[in-house]
Amino acid sequence: MTDAPTTEEPTGTSQDILAVVLDKPSRASELLLTLVNLSREGKLTMHDAVIVAKDEEGRTSIVETVDVTPARGALAGSWWGMLAGLIVGGPLFIAGALGGAAAGALYAKLVDNGLEDDWVKDMAEWIQPDTSALLLLVDSGFHPSVVEELRRFEGIGRVAVTTLPEQAKSDIEEALGQG
Repeated sequence: MTDAPTTEEPTGTSQDILAVVLDKPSRASELLLTLVNLSREGKLTMHDAVIVAKDEEGRTSIVETVDVTPARGALAGSWWGMLAGLIVGGPLFIAGALGGAAAGALYAKLVDNGLEDDWVKDMAEWIQPDTSALLLLVDSGFHPSVVEELRRFEGIGRVAVTTLPEQAKSDIEEALGQG
């Protein structure tokens, strides 16, 4: 296996990237569920999470949790446009919906929140068949219980890429059985 695609560290923020490759296509979902629960408890701040899975035949699926797709943007924009049309007047209802849909789709196309799409695609190409990866954009300061929970994935996951501080990286690698 070649080296994982690299990414540059975000500048001016406390957000870091963590990519964990796991032994089965469904494992990234399991890990994400664990981390979402910790996030709800305030022990971890996740800004984006992407699941990349590859089946035995090498077919890839990507599930993004934050990025607004043009379709979602258009749907949200059309709702806001219809609301504006209702408030201003009846004939503007349709025009408001169409204008809102166009604006929402354009917004989604221009603004990429979270992990870069090209990097996610590179990771999807890089992982081996019958595996998965969880790609995260997180705040680097997280509760020690996050590392403890990662121990449940010992021997079945490994850090592929991270911009986390060296100590956090070492702690996570040790929890996953890499250290």
